[in-house]
Amino acid sequence: MRVPWPFRRESSYAGGARREFGESLEPQPPLYRSPTLKALVSRLSSEASYHILDLGVASGANVEFFSRFSDRLQIANLPDTLASEKLRASLRSDPAAAFRRLLPVTWEKFDVVLAWDVLNYLSRDEFRCLGEHVAVLCRPGALVFALISTQKEMSKLPQVFKVVDDQTLLRQPETTAVQPSPCFPPAEVERLMSGFSVVQSVVMRHGVREYLLVRR
Repeated sequence: MRVPWPFRRESSYAGGARREFGESLEPQPPLYRSPTLKALVSRLSSEASYHILDLGVASGANVEFFSRFSDRLQIANLPDTLASEKLRASLRSDPAAAFRRLLPVTWEKFDVVLAWDVLNYLSRDEFRCLGEHVAVLCRPGALVFALISTQKEMSKLPQVFKVVDDQTLLRQPETTAVQPSPCFPPAEVERLMSGFSVVQSVVMRHGVREYLLVRR
């Protein structure tokens, strides 16, 4: 699914030093404050226009929120791919080729990628291949927002995250069933996202570590 807005040329964001800390806010799932979403939004200017790739499911709330920053938002809906056995088979056999087919090819590089918790549902090889392909699709300085599970178990299906405001997310699990979590450690996340550097990492009390990464 692709949601276009009238084209406007993007401008670069102001970079910042890497930060890593524990969450000091009081989360109240399913509605909770996200310091890393706040950090992402603080780097975007409402006077500029950004090309955004959302790896999650289509959400009217997210489209509406990011339309104030975006000339174009493209939705990959990888959770549906992960739910399809046929498409999962193609990922297992050749993840690099599968992601080249699944993700949009565009002449204009992406400025922002919303990965949500999709990365938790990939094997390490799939994670690496996705990271490499996303790096090709992004311009230098592009930002990636990702949520990585820190618990032994996680939801069996990727969750839906809806933006409420600049620092608040609504988390909506698709099922109550759980499965083992890969618990990718921070060093491995940065290794698998080889074209990116972590600029912010926040451990949340509800079992995820939020990441903001920047394309080198």
